[in-house]
Amino acid sequence: MSILCVTDFSPPALAAADIAARLAGRKKLPLHLLHVASDWIVAGDAVVPLGDEEAVQRRLDAEAERLRKLGISVTAEVRSGVPSMEIVAAASSASTKLIVMGSTGRGGASHWLIGSVAERVAESAPVPTLVVRDPEALRRWLDDGVSLRALCGMDRSAVSGTALATLGTFAELGNLEMEIAVLRSSHDDDFLEEPSIRAQEVTERVREWIGASPAEVHVRDLAEAPARGFLELAGERAAGLLVTGTHQRHGLERLRAPSFSRVILTHGATNVLCVPARAATAIESLPRLQRILVGTDFGASWPDVLRYAKALLPGGGAIHVVHVCPEPKAGINPLIRSAVYFDHCLEIVEIRERAERRIRELPAALRACDGVTLTWEVIANDDVAGALCAEAERVGAGVICLETDRASRLVTSVIDQASVPVFVVKYPIP
Repeated sequence: MSILCVTDFSPPALAAADIAARLAGRKKLPLHLLHVASDWIVAGDAVVPLGDEEAVQRRLDAEAERLRKLGISVTAEVRSGVPSMEIVAAASSASTKLIVMGSTGRGGASHWLIGSVAERVAESAPVPTLVVRDPEALRRWLDDGVSLRALCGMDRSAVSGTALATLGTFAELGNLEMEIAVLRSSHDDDFLEEPSIRAQEVTERVREWIGASPAEVHVRDLAEAPARGFLELAGERAAGLLVTGTHQRHGLERLRAPSFSRVILTHGATNVLCVPARAATAIESLPRLQRILVGTDFGASWPDVLRYAKALLPGGGAIHVVHVCPEPKAGINPLIRSAVYFDHCLEIVEIRERAERRIRELPAALRACDGVTLTWEVIANDDVAGALCAEAERVGAGVICLETDRASRLVTSVIDQASVPVFVVKYPIP
């Protein structure tokens, strides 16, 4: 494992390298120093070659030697090509734990169309990226023991858990004051929930995920974009580190679904730690599961599926059982087709009653598991796989557990859509 530090020899890059070296020393990891040089540029109609490779290598070697004086192991590499692509390739080909780079930031329409190298890396890299904009705050935290206030954006998705787990590893390095931002809009399911109740739920979730409680949870209802509210809160709290997860959307998908992380990376005035959803395996060799979603049709084998789900939670946690039934359609006036109608429809009420009976019929050892809470829900939706995946993300499940007695199209569809691992129990159970 190593820390990858990217440099272009600019003052922000040199300051970021100092922070990367200190992190490597605290983590007892080697530091890999990388410089990416473009092969050429176009000036008018002429192709102009850039830079003397030997001169660049000498400069990189000198920078590596400077960092070795801090008592760490440093290797140096020069690559040629598109910087963001080469940086991601370097992180993917080595056992990289963290990417550290500096950024001066840039605003306006040109930034939206082009994007900085740091943002492109954070949106594509398989591991977390630390963009250093206030190196002095990080230096005081690492060297002088000064408290660093970290503000982490959080929702119910799995990527929030991954971001928190990464922040938890930073808490081992110094005095970290962790605060959580929960930003809601009128479109959210929990908008009418009391902020104090939501804050308590978030505190418990954080404790489940990383074994520590946040210093403070901020729940804010916003009419505007959540990212803007997050940045305003960061300014009010004088946060020295902003932490956000990213689903790493690109191209037209990013235009359809504006990226929270991109706004934070673009407009954040301080250090930003951007954590991709797929970085979970890079954080710990054995991820800690706290919440499992069990998708079931309450067939004969479903108690066995629960046993397997319980076995995945040896340290305790929560199991959320979900049954997805087709939306009732017969005789429905299109004018009253709504979530409220489905919630009170007699057909759905009967399905819920059957589900409740199946829960009551469970052996006592499964209904009252030591350290494991059991909840259940019936959802009306014609897209079973999509509903299961959406519910898993809503409740923050780390694994989706399914039962099947054959090669199931549902299982394949869930695997294709899920952002978390899928555990399949094939019936009959041996």
